[in-house]
Amino acid sequence: MYWLFLLLALGAFVLAISATQTWLLLLSLLASLVFALLWVKGLYAARIGGALTDAPRALHPAELQALREQFRVDAAAPTVAPPPPVQPATPDRESPQP
Repeated sequence: MYWLFLLLALGAFVLAISATQTWLLLLSLLASLVFALLWVKGLYAARIGGALTDAPRALHPAELQALREQFRVDAAAPTVAPPPPVQPATPDRESPQP
C-alpha cells in the first residue's frame, strides 16, 4: 500500500514540472512532498514498526521455577572480596650526615 504513495509522489512531481501556472506548481510540489513523506512513513512502519509491537511471551511455570532456583543459587554463592590496593613503594631517603 505504501508503494502507491511513491507513485503518487512521482506523478505529482511530473505534474509540477509540466505546470505552467504558479498555483498548480506549488500545489503539486506540496502534494509530492506529502506523498513522499507518507511513503517514508509506510516504509518505516513496514520494516521497523512491526518489530517494536511484538509483545513478549509469558514464561512457562517450569521456566519460571528454573529461573528462581538459579537466582537462589547465585544469591547463596559467597562473594569474593577484591584484593586490597597495593601501595606504591616509596624509597627511603637517607638523611644527609654532617
